[in-house]
Amino acid sequence: MKSSFAVNGWLLLIAIIWGFGFVPQKLGMNYLDPAAFNAWRFALGALTLLPIIAFASKRLTSEQSSCSLSSTVALGGFLGALLFLGALMQQLALLHTSVANVAFITGLYVIIVPVISLFLGVRYAAIVWLGGIIAIVGLYLMTGGAQSPSLKGDAIALLGAVMWALHILALSRKAGAHPQIKLSAYQFGFCAVYSVVFSLMFENGLLPNDVMGYFWPLLNGVVVVGVAYTLQVVVMDKADPFAASLILSLEAVFGAIAGYFVFNESFTAAALVGAALMLLGCVLAQKPNSHN
Repeated sequence: MKSSFAVNGWLLLIAIIWGFGFVPQKLGMNYLDPAAFNAWRFALGALTLLPIIAFASKRLTSEQSSCSLSSTVALGGFLGALLFLGALMQQLALLHTSVANVAFITGLYVIIVPVISLFLGVRYAAIVWLGGIIAIVGLYLMTGGAQSPSLKGDAIALLGAVMWALHILALSRKAGAHPQIKLSAYQFGFCAVYSVVFSLMFENGLLPNDVMGYFWPLLNGVVVVGVAYTLQVVVMDKADPFAASLILSLEAVFGAIAGYFVFNESFTAAALVGAALMLLGCVLAQKPNSHN
């Protein structure tokens, strides 16, 4: 496998940051509409990277010099579109179905990634598929299961899950050939632009009415976007996409922990079993010779 202990450790850190990132994201929704919040946080995430790019401009220019600027910008635009659609579909689904349904269906990218990989010529061993199925069962227990199904809301959430799966696969296959910090900034910038356009067309406005409406997207933009999403770009070309999707899905576990401590949300025995099953699924996906 392409994944190593160090790479998986970075992926786990990303999952932790994403999970606890639900706190500023949830609080930020009190001040901004979904696309407006995404516009602010991804724009701030891009701005976070500008000092790094300026400081290390010579090194970043020399790395992956075979890739033209236009190809990196084009890939950034594509990745930004996947980010925009995944985040937007997730938020829109919440208008039509339950949080539990959205959380569970979004996590199905764990299985969507290897299914799409089949069409790209990647075959996984049975034990890895078993790990994915166990992780899905664990996710089902973690979220309380899909309840009160809504055809419209659940379909939107499923489309979002496909976008997240495509984003993981695109990073795994393409990001390593480009200057990765610059690629991150481009994808964040494009995602912010798409979000601004959508917000201006369909929402109430881009500006919050309270100072805390700036604080929460700033916190999310710097830590979740600027740090965690950039780490994802850097490590994904070294990781197996299926194993990476399983580890990243652990954000549900850390999101539940954050909800328990910050919002006093319940953390049931079933959720604990689910968390253990998700960890087991991740372990099984790390077995050697798991794909060819």
